[in-house]
Amino acid sequence: MLINFNFSNFKSIKNEVNLSCEASTDEKDENFIFDDDHNAIFKTAIIYGQNASGKTNILKALEFLKHFILNAPLKKTDTINITPFLFTDAPKEDSFFEVEFLQNGIKYLYLLTLNKKNIVDEKLYFYNPNKALVYDRVSQKFGSKIKLKKSQKESLFNNTTQNNTLLSGYLKTNIEIKAFDDVIDWFKRVLTPIYPHTDLLGFVSNVLKTEDIDTSVIVGLLKNADFAIDNFEIKEKEIDKEFKKFLIDIGKADDVRSIKKIEIFFTHYQRYKLEFQSESMGTQRFYQLVTMLYLALKDDLILLVDELESSLHPDLLKHFLLIFLTNAKESQLIFTTHSRELLLEKELFRFESIYFTEKKDDGSTELFSLSDFDSKIIRKENSIFNIYKNGKLGATPNTKNYFLGL
Repeated sequence: MLINFNFSNFKSIKNEVNLSCEASTDEKDENFIFDDDHNAIFKTAIIYGQNASGKTNILKALEFLKHFILNAPLKKTDTINITPFLFTDAPKEDSFFEVEFLQNGIKYLYLLTLNKKNIVDEKLYFYNPNKALVYDRVSQKFGSKIKLKKSQKESLFNNTTQNNTLLSGYLKTNIEIKAFDDVIDWFKRVLTPIYPHTDLLGFVSNVLKTEDIDTSVIVGLLKNADFAIDNFEIKEKEIDKEFKKFLIDIGKADDVRSIKKIEIFFTHYQRYKLEFQSESMGTQRFYQLVTMLYLALKDDLILLVDELESSLHPDLLKHFLLIFLTNAKESQLIFTTHSRELLLEKELFRFESIYFTEKKDDGSTELFSLSDFDSKIIRKENSIFNIYKNGKLGATPNTKNYFLGL
């Protein structure tokens, strides 16, 4: 579970911003997950903002950490693929990330400072039960609860180049450290970024084909969404000659035998069969999303979804969110949206979990929560929809004259 995420100097974010899923309440309902200390954590966080305001970059910052740790530069001379804020002197400054999360019942705090050339600082703490150091990269110090031989410490640092995290270096060794494994598993398996251009079809279909999943649950979700789908069938098909040639051309000849093409057919009214591509965009999108939802309900995933409402009717979007809130135990859904209608659904979200991004005069992104506003402006009985629509919360386009005079 994500608790807090702070970062600065990344893409459109210049100054440090904070995305928090901590809830200042002891109220128990379907909006919250409770940790072992009975602290409430939101299941969902929603981010609004005008186009080009940087809301997607909040998700991309988490994705960057995931990718950088799991796919570190191979050579010590390789440049770190990070994009700092470009409109001022910020590119000369270091980028900073701090993420606090729960994994396997333990709270972790990971801090990373870096630039395009090297890691400047890296620390990992855990709360077991009190805050304690796991490691400090700069001083090459390990906490007292991390038992390592001198040779193991040397091996770990020898496998960590200046442009790699210590977590990345750990992946190159045969050393076993539970805290490292927990953190790497959180970034690798739990964090799940999904964008409008993400082709989930191959992934979810292969998961359904290869893993022990009750597909009747997926069918039930599709039926309950009024798609008139009675069943679906996944078939493997040999890849065609053109795709084989493509794999060979890009140096993937070894994959030619193992890769299968996935085809999906949906059965309507128990007798009509349609190919996946013949279904509406909404049907295709919902099939992919509810399969990811099913995986999140089976396991503790954090779905980072950009423009969740894409191709979905507003009622279908609400239905999807209600399924998640009602059934999720440990998983979270953090998403961006332009769907103002969700602000009418007061039972779905709390003020603290609703965020906005606004583009400042220097082109940087400001991130703020609905709970940051004075209670004289925002009250529980107010219509947040109307307040936002009327521009009183900011985070909306400042459009100008539409007369072209042609």
